[in-house]
Amino acid sequence: MGSRTRRQIAFAFGLGTVFLLTYLLIYSLVQLKNTEVPETYLQRIALLLVAFSLPLFTTWWRFKWVGVNLLTLVFLAPLVFFVVSITKVPVFLWIFLAYGSILLALHRTEQYFENQIAMAGIEQEKCEDEANNLAIAFKAKGEGISTFFEKYSTYYNLRKLAEELTVSLSWADLAQKAVDRAMDFIPRGDFAKVTLAHGEERKLPVVARRRLRPVGNWSAKQGDLFDFWCIKNRKRLIIMDTQEDFRFVLSDAEKKDNVRSLIVAPLFHEGRVAGTLAIHATRPNVFSHDDLRLLDAIATLASSAISNAMLYEKTEELAIKDSLTGLFVRRYFFERLKEEHRRALLHQKNLSFLMCDLDHFKECNDHFGHQGGDLMLVQFSEILRQCLKGSLLARYGGEEFAILLPETTKEEAAKIAEQIRKAVEKSSFNIRREAVTMTVSIGVANLPDDTLDAENLVQKADQALYRAKREGRNRVCVATS
Repeated sequence: MGSRTRRQIAFAFGLGTVFLLTYLLIYSLVQLKNTEVPETYLQRIALLLVAFSLPLFTTWWRFKWVGVNLLTLVFLAPLVFFVVSITKVPVFLWIFLAYGSILLALHRTEQYFENQIAMAGIEQEKCEDEANNLAIAFKAKGEGISTFFEKYSTYYNLRKLAEELTVSLSWADLAQKAVDRAMDFIPRGDFAKVTLAHGEERKLPVVARRRLRPVGNWSAKQGDLFDFWCIKNRKRLIIMDTQEDFRFVLSDAEKKDNVRSLIVAPLFHEGRVAGTLAIHATRPNVFSHDDLRLLDAIATLASSAISNAMLYEKTEELAIKDSLTGLFVRRYFFERLKEEHRRALLHQKNLSFLMCDLDHFKECNDHFGHQGGDLMLVQFSEILRQCLKGSLLARYGGEEFAILLPETTKEEAAKIAEQIRKAVEKSSFNIRREAVTMTVSIGVANLPDDTLDAENLVQKADQALYRAKREGRNRVCVATS
C-alpha cells in the first residue's frame, strides 16, 4: 500500500470522525437542555471538543496547513463559539489553547523534518558530485589501459572456464558449458552449437545448443556442411557472408536457416576431429579473426575436458559390463538389484527375477572349444536383448544369466521367460559354419509373492532353475512360496 493511499484512508477516517463527533456533540447539547444533572453532559462535551484534535492530525497529514487552517477557522472555531453560546460556559474557550498547542507541535515537527530532508539533499548532491568526479577521473585513466584490461579479462575468463571444465565428468554437461561460455565470450552471435560424433555414429548430431535471438527455422539437430568442412580439413573456419563465399553452395534447406556469417573450431578426441564448436549469426560480417582465435581457445579447452570425460565414460562402462556379451557384470547387477528392491518395497510394486542357464553348455564347449562356447554366449545375449528391451540383463557367471524385471508380476515374468525359452529353442546358433541348436532352463521368482528379501529372491529363482534342470531342462519353473 502506497503513502498516497494511506493518506487518503487516514483522511477518510478523520472525516468520518468529524461527523461522528459533531453528531455526538449536538446530541449532548440537546440532552444538556433537558437534564437536571448538567455536569455529566458538560464533561462529555469537553471530551468531545478535545477529541476533535484527532481530525487535526489526519487533515494535516493529508492537506498540510491549508487543510488544518480551513478545518480550524471554518469549522472548529465556530463550533467552539457555538458550544459556549449554548452552554454559557466560557471555560470551553480554553480548548483553543489545546488546538494551538497541537498546531505548534505540528509546525515544529514539519520544520524538523524539512531540515533533515534539506541536509540529506545537500549530502546527496555532494555524493553525486564526488561520484561524477570519480567517474571522470576513472574514464581518463581507463582509456590508456582498456586494451590491456580486455586482454587480461579474456585470459582470466579462459582460466575460469578451464577450472569449470574440470568439475564434471559428463561429456554432455561439458559440451553445454562450452556452448554457454562461447556465447558469453562472443555475444555477437545469434546461436551456438556443439556437434559430436560420439561412438560409431556416421552422422554428426548436435549435443548442445544455445540461442540468444530468434533465428527462423533453425532446429540444430545435425551438423551442417560447415561443420563437415571443418572436420574434413582439420582446421577452424570463418565466413563473413555465406552468400558470397565461393567454397560453399547452400541448399534450399540450408538457406532457410538464415545463416549469413559464422565461426567454427574443431574438437579433438584421441588425435582425430570428433566434433565442432560453432557460433552462427543471421547478419553478415559479424565476426572477426580475434573472435575466431578466442573460439579456438575455448574449443581447445573443451576438447581436452570432453575427451577425458568420454574416456572416463568408456572406463566406467568397461567396469560394469561384461567384455564378451556386453551385459552387466554380476557386481553391478547386485547393486541395481538393491536399488530396485528398495524401490519396490517403498512403492509396494512387484519385482520379478529370472535366472537362466544354457542346457548342456559344457558339452558344446568341449566339442567346439572355448571360442565356440563364447560365440554361443554372445548369440544368446543378443536373443535376450531382442526379447527384453529396456530390462536389466547381466551375465551372472559362466553360462548363467540374470534378468531383473521391475513392476512385473509373477505371471507376467513366467510368460516372458517362456518367450525367451521358445526364442532360444527356435534359434539356430552358427558356430564354425555349423548350425547348432540350444535350449535354456529358466527359474522365476517374485517379490512379494515368494519373498520380501533381495538375497532370498535370488535363491528362490536359483532353486526354481535347478528344479527345471532336474525335470528335464528346456523348461520354465516358478518358485514356490
